[in-house]
Amino acid sequence: MACGDKDSDERIAKALLKKVVKEDLIDIPLEDVSFLTLDAVEVQNEEEEELVKKGFTVVCEIGEKLQDDEEIQDDIKGLVQNFNNGIAKAKEIFQENLNVMFQGGITWEKIVRLLYFVGKVAYTMVKSKGMAQSLMELLIWILDFFLKDLLLWIRGHGGWIGFESAVV
Repeated sequence: MACGDKDSDERIAKALLKKVVKEDLIDIPLEDVSFLTLDAVEVQNEEEEELVKKGFTVVCEIGEKLQDDEEIQDDIKGLVQNFNNGIAKAKEIFQENLNVMFQGGITWEKIVRLLYFVGKVAYTMVKSKGMAQSLMELLIWILDFFLKDLLLWIRGHGGWIGFESAVV
């Protein structure tokens, strides 16, 4: 299958999410994240792999700028803190974050911002004792959001190949 089809775009989305989270958790001891298994989806060709690498590079570049963004840093801390109030409350806060983040519509930059956000929330949760297992809930929510709410938009904007031409 060529890049740009539905299956390819879904694989790339999952692989990019997996790469962002794994890279943010790279300095965490393996035993602390051994439970962390994102779908065993793997890209199926060099073109898909290259798109994941380029997407990850963009997330890193934009992420450097977001480190000083007080609003997103507060959102990261707020979501992590709300996991202590139960999964239902955390999911409500997560949904509020998504509503604010995607207010005015979906853009490639907002998708990158979301990937950065999830990676940093994952890191913060794993570093907070007793919260690592809650991370799986977050990953399920974000994957669900990608597949239900973003994938159609991504495909309508040229797939991840469109991402490459829009932000590179």
